[in-house]
Parts: sequence; structure tokens; C-alpha cells
Amino acid sequence: MPLLIFSSVVGAALLAALIVILLGSGRGGHVDGGRGARLWRIGRLSARLSASWLGARARRLFAGKARRARLDEAQRLANAKRVAETMGQMKGAFMKLGQMLSFVSDQIPAEYRAALASLQAAAPPMDFALLRDVAERELGKPLERAFARFDETPLASASIGQVHRARLPTGEEVVVKIQYPGVADAIRADLSNAELMYRMAMMFYPGVDVGPIVDELRGRVIEELDYALEARNQRAFADLYDGHPFIRVPRVVDSHSTARVLTSEFVDGRRFADVVALDEPRRARYGEILYRFVFGSIHGFRVFNGDPHPGNYLFDADGRMVFLDFGCVKYFPEGMVQKWKSLLRLHLDGRRAEFRAQLIALGFFKADAPVDAEVIYDYFGYFYEPFHEDRAFTFTREYNAKSFGLIFKPEGKFAGLAKLLNMPRDFVFVNRIQWGIHSILADLGATANWHRIEKELLFHEPPSTELGRADAEWRARWRRERNLDGVELRLTPDGCRPVDEADDRKSVTAGQ
Repeated sequence: MPLLIFSSVVGAALLAALIVILLGSGRGGHVDGGRGARLWRIGRLSARLSASWLGARARRLFAGKARRARLDEAQRLANAKRVAETMGQMKGAFMKLGQMLSFVSDQIPAEYRAALASLQAAAPPMDFALLRDVAERELGKPLERAFARFDETPLASASIGQVHRARLPTGEEVVVKIQYPGVADAIRADLSNAELMYRMAMMFYPGVDVGPIVDELRGRVIEELDYALEARNQRAFADLYDGHPFIRVPRVVDSHSTARVLTSEFVDGRRFADVVALDEPRRARYGEILYRFVFGSIHGFRVFNGDPHPGNYLFDADGRMVFLDFGCVKYFPEGMVQKWKSLLRLHLDGRRAEFRAQLIALGFFKADAPVDAEVIYDYFGYFYEPFHEDRAFTFTREYNAKSFGLIFKPEGKFAGLAKLLNMPRDFVFVNRIQWGIHSILADLGATANWHRIEKELLFHEPPSTELGRADAEWRARWRRERNLDGVELRLTPDGCRPVDEADDRKSVTAGQ
């Protein structure tokens, strides 16, 4: 539900600060965990980039036009590789940032986006002996006893853990995610550095209350270190979509999962890079599946899987989209979701004064802020463009670039809004919709009548597409089998439960 995309303001500010550090200015062992050590590595990278720039300037002095162009291109490619390698070796939050930078915006140079794309699934691997030690201590036995086969070559190297394929003694093929030793300290160090950057960025956004933002960021990211919690999240989503016609969530293998080891069923499938090369109808279909998974989960079950990037998706032989990685999940409080839905309805209905009042109720700016109802309505109108009108809309890089511009530097009649807008705690991770989901849909060139799909998900209008009808029929059957017809539900880490009045008064988070 791309409802409050301008909540990216603070995320954008942090992102901009980090880009300045990485663009303006490997080892396979233990992850550097100290705050100073990690800042030192960034400083060393900055020095190497500066030296590269100076060297290139010197070589250009005696080169012709064609050679200068080749030198410039070689320098950009080499520096992009250095940045990607450093972020991949650092793991943790900085690697997550690299994954995001690889696909969210054309404002990132193409060479950097291409180099950083490797971080989506193929970052520099860690020495397997270190990961073996973690896994055997967690499982309480040698890998040779826990598994019938264990492949030491990783399937993927993620930001917090490394994924290996294995076979259980029962013969079932599985994937095993093992947490990097030292990554917990590294994440905490990165969050300390992120807090400093947030506070620096707030000089440009004085209307933002930084405390709740930092608390929410820290809480959600720290939760990703707890694989036992991730297993609960994944089980809940797997049950929610068990047997679904086009959405699949791998099953958790409880017997081989702990706080630092997570084992799931192996699912074979194509990667995102293969799918973007398909014809338009198939890309549109996958775009609609992604949209329905994300916004159907939010609208229907008050939950958002908050780490959307291409490395977290597979596409199986049956045409289903497979969703991976449930370490960062936001469980929204019911009262907030109802106000959120109301906000969208007010905008769709053109009720400008009430729309402004609802923004105040949600905490996006103070009641006495000098924000004109017409101006704020028009400002949001661009972010709501994909689904505001009853017509087909294609997500493009150009659309995303313009929306980023409105967030980073609102101009014209929108100038000054950044100094008045706040971002409430419950919306901190919603900005990943803009940075993640919209960018992925743009890569797919996804086209659909999002207006009808959105109204179907939000207001329970009849399905408007073939996928919508298949989903509605399956969900009705899913409810009947569980005796849940007519019951309003929310998803929690322990599965679905009916919504009650208490949900209007408290926030349900993954850690509670």
C-alpha cells in the first residue's frame, strides 16, 4: 500500500549521508564488530577512492579525448568494485544499504548499481570453517551427524548470514542460513553510526522527531539477528499462504533451527535477473503478484515483510513467486492501519481538508503547522498516482526518480514541506515501499489497473483480474477450513488471530 511514501524523507536523508561517505570520499574472516573499526574501513575506502581520483586526473593531463573517456570509465568501474567489495565484506547494515542502492534509484551511477547488484545474493563469502563452528555449537553436533549432506560452497551470502544447501537424514533437500560470527556487534556499531547520521540529517528536517525513528530502526534491525524470531515470522507467513495458487513461502525445519541457524525447505527457482528478461505479460503477472503479496498482507492482515529487494525472491516452475527472508517484519497496530486506510479513502474522494486533518491525527505534522490543505493534497497526489485513477499505470524509473526528487528537494509550491513534516514511529519502515517495492515494479515495467486492485484490497470490492479471482477463491476456502468466515484477522508471530479492541490501543511488534 504505497500510502505515505513521503515517509522516506528521513530514510532518504540517511541514505544521502551514506552515499556521500561512500561515493565522495576482503577478507573472509570474522566480521569487524567495533564502531570505530567499521568507521575506519569506510575512511580507508574514502582514501582509496580519493587516491584513485587523483591518479586518474594526473593520467588525463596527457591523454587525448578518446583516451580520457576510457580512463574515466575504467576509474568508475574500479571504484564501483571497491565500494561493492567493502560493503560486502563489512556485512551487516552497510551491506543492506548496498543491496538497496543496487536497484532503488537511477540517481546512483550505473557502474555502482551494477557492482552492488552482486550483494543481492553473491556477496564475498566467509571462511566456511568459521560458519561450521557457529552451526555445530548451535545444533549441538557435527554437521556430518546433523545432515546427510552439507555443501560448503554457499548458495548465497546475505548481510547477516550465509546460506548453504544441505540434505536432511530423511532425504529432504533444505537450505541452511548460518549467522556470521561477530555480525551482531557489527550491526549494533552500524546502528550507532546511523543514529549519528540521522541526527546530522535532522538539521535539514527540523520537523522530525528523531528519537522514535532511531528506536524503531534499532528495534527492527536488531530483531533480524534473532533467527528464532525469524522462524516464527516465516511460519506465520507460510501458514497464511499455505497452498496459495501463486504465492509460496518455504516451510521452516524446526529440528534444525536455532537462534543463529535457520533451516528451511529448499525451493528451486529462477532469480529476479532472469525474470526481468521475460516478455511483458509475464513481467506484469509477477508485478501483480508482488503487489498483492505486499499490500494484501498489509490491508488484510496488518503486517509488512520489511526487506524487499530482488535477492529475496524466487520464481518456481509452477509460476509462483517465492518469498524469502522474514527477519524484518513490521506488525502494525490496528488503530494505525484503520487511520491509514481512511487517509487513502479521503484522498481518493478528494476531501482535502479532512485529508489534512487525518495527517495530523497520524502525527505527520502538528495541528498548527502552516500547511495548506490544497498543497499537501497535491503533494501526495504524485505518490498516489499509480492507483489514484481508474486506468492502467506502468511503473517506470522515471516515475520513481521524480518521486525521489519530491522527497529530497520539494520545490515550487511544495518548497518548505520537508521542514514541517514528521515521520511517526510506525511508518519508519513503510519507506521501504518506495525504496523497494516501487523500484522492483519499475524494473519489471509492471503494468496494471492498480486503482481497481487497490480498491479490491482496501475496500473488499470484487476482484478485477484473473489473479484477484484466484486469490479470492483460495482465501475464502482457507477461511472456511479454519472456521474463520466473517472474522477480521491480523497476523502475529504466532499465527493469525481475530482482531480485538486492544489492537486499537497498542502496537503489536515482532519482539513482543
